[in-house]
Amino acid sequence: MIGQLLGNRYRILELIGEGGMALVYKAECVLLQRTVAVKVLRPQYSSDKEFVTRFRREAQAAASLSHPNVVNIYDVGEDAGVHYIVMELIEGDNLKSLIRKEAPLPVNQALRIALQICEALRHAHDHNIIHRDIKPHNILLTGDGRVKVTDFGIARAISAGGFTQTGVVMGSVQYFSPEQAKGSPVGPQSDLYALGCVLYEMLTGEVPFNGESPIAIALKHIQEKPLPVQEVRPGLPPGVVRIIEKAMAKDLEERYPSAWSMIIDLRTALGLEGPEEERGEDYPTQILTAPVGVGEEREGKKEYPRFPDEPEEAEEEGAKKARSWAWLVITVFAALLLFGVSFLFFIPSQPVTRVPDITGLTLVEAKNQAAEYGLGVKTVRHDYSETVPLGHIITQDPKPGRSLRRGREIEVVLSRGKEMVVVPDLSGKTRIEAEIILEDARLKLGDIYHEPSSEVPRGLVVRQKPAPNLQIERGATVDLYLSRGQDYVEMPNFIGRPLVEVQAELASLGLVSNLVTEKYSVYPRGQILDHQPAPGSIVPVGTPVNFVVSGTPGRNNREDAGLDGLYEEEEPGDF
Repeated sequence: MIGQLLGNRYRILELIGEGGMALVYKAECVLLQRTVAVKVLRPQYSSDKEFVTRFRREAQAAASLSHPNVVNIYDVGEDAGVHYIVMELIEGDNLKSLIRKEAPLPVNQALRIALQICEALRHAHDHNIIHRDIKPHNILLTGDGRVKVTDFGIARAISAGGFTQTGVVMGSVQYFSPEQAKGSPVGPQSDLYALGCVLYEMLTGEVPFNGESPIAIALKHIQEKPLPVQEVRPGLPPGVVRIIEKAMAKDLEERYPSAWSMIIDLRTALGLEGPEEERGEDYPTQILTAPVGVGEEREGKKEYPRFPDEPEEAEEEGAKKARSWAWLVITVFAALLLFGVSFLFFIPSQPVTRVPDITGLTLVEAKNQAAEYGLGVKTVRHDYSETVPLGHIITQDPKPGRSLRRGREIEVVLSRGKEMVVVPDLSGKTRIEAEIILEDARLKLGDIYHEPSSEVPRGLVVRQKPAPNLQIERGATVDLYLSRGQDYVEMPNFIGRPLVEVQAELASLGLVSNLVTEKYSVYPRGQILDHQPAPGSIVPVGTPVNFVVSGTPGRNNREDAGLDGLYEEEEPGDF
């Protein structure tokens, strides 16, 4: 989609993120000349009315919110079957990246981030919207440290009758509330539980619960208490410990009843004055003026200190000397200023040059090309890229074609190549469990196939492609082969047919040739006289079949017929 113009207005510049339902692009609004983020529904979902409805619901839910700590929605539309949402572009990392780099965070920094998240949640809850997926990945941090909550993709408007539907489980398992893990109705307090988990992780660098599978983690949210935060990080203020414990209480009666009550405790822990709604007095805006005549009275009564025994002439002389010194200082300062301006004016400035396009080049190639324009190249960071090879330049600042004085540096971002992840082992998992595990591993569910299995119960993963423990690109798909249980077949009637012919067919029928016994008869040698299981029997796939075939006495006859070794000889009359 790079270069495409959506809605005759938004020019797609580059891919900056991926989700389960949508791709996120950086784009330019050609009408307002500003950079935005455009979330585009994946093509495989565009024809699905349910997904399109859910996608539009995200836009409607988020667009109803207007708060400094919520990502703004600008527009929503559809262009030639492409459904998209236009939103505020946040230049910066998400909270998960900050935690990975710097956790445990300083107490005040963690509390300030939690306070801003809580302010965003309070605003959403006041508009009857719950987020349901509060996690560090959905918390963006701007360059000036402001928090922006994003991704209301699974939020739903709260109805008058209740907050949500029973039995629907949404969110990320490491930040699940107990009621989410049970599939019970969830409300605003579920978001506060998730915020408690995020605050725990910011202060310790660890999530409250971990386990071998998503199901195991979900059960811990329901049944177990996390390791006390003060044991993981000793020395935390008691007030901070109480905030985490109250936010993560399993019993709703013990948890914060609202985001507002949690905001009060967070501000108290930070040493900030109470929120405006809690102040005892609040005066309306007023214009205060001094009483009539006060100003004039003070002007009229201006007095200057004087010594009673000092003559007025001496006072006037001192004032003249003071004025002379002031003029001298001003003159010297003006002369120095004039000299400095003249010095700068006559220093020859570096000529201006055009910034070349060095994107896609290696660092060495870029430096050589920039040197031809009298510029340098400075690497500011390394990022993964789906399209730019390892060691090549993804973006540059200033952009190509801009003007820059010689001697300056072009700042570039180098590619780390495609991010590789390890394929998890999904054997024995249900489809839902496999999807959750793949999402945590930053992979996607591919095609689903079904095959019989006598060992793996119906509905569980028998095998997968690619195989476990291989390294593949982040975002790649993994195909699953689910067990449909044991298959059964009806045993055909093979009596009267040649054994060699029947043995060639057995594999295609899901049967296996087992014991072959020879019995003397008047029929041609090798013809089937009987078999077990009997014709018409219903047997599991893979069942071994025993045959009785016609033969003649004597070893030489068997050798001549080329059937030696296939039979166990049975004397006439034994069958």
